Amino acid sequence: MAIDWNKEITFAGLGKKRPAAKAVYPEKTYMNLVVRDKVSLDVRRVVLLAAFLVVFVALFAKFGVWDFFDRVNQGRAQLAQEEVALSQLEDDLQNYGAVQEEYESFDSNAVGDGDTVGALDALALVEGSIRSSATIVEATYESNTLSLDLTDITLDSVGELAGALKAQPIVSDVLVSTATNQGKSTTGVTATMVITLQKA
Repeated sequence: MAIDWNKEITFAGLGKKRPAAKAVYPEKTYMNLVVRDKVSLDVRRVVLLAAFLVVFVALFAKFGVWDFFDRVNQGRAQLAQEEVALSQLEDDLQNYGAVQEEYESFDSNAVGDGDTVGALDALALVEGSIRSSATIVEATYESNTLSLDLTDITLDSVGELAGALKAQPIVSDVLVSTATNQGKSTTGVTATMVITLQKA
């Protein structure tokens, strides 16, 4: 192809914009008039689902609610019983201080502090030497001093008993403070005997 060198070259149309192409929109030429059928429920599935829900709710109510409250009520009942028992124990322990002091006094006498004769030794003396000779109405023991109120004993037996007691290793002295004859009977004598004890 031959080039024409004599043709005039111009740039007049380069700065102008080309007209934009017309936008083409899609067009719908038909309409769907089909209506969907209603979905029918399956009775078996509904019944099974309802039965499952009923069983689930019943099990939840039994194990999650009823049993829980039952355990709570049992715990409350047990707590009430324990509180009653505790209250009874507290009532029993109201006089604990006095009982403890009395126990400690007996315990100290039983052990024997220093020159004190133990209460068990004094009791053994009473059981072994005095009880077989007379009826003991009252007996007190404190600080190695044993005081006895005797009855159903004769005046001669009171003297013999005092002599026998003085021969005991743990007896330091025997004092018969009173010996009265009740009526004309020689056996109806009431005597008060004070026995001073010592370490054997």
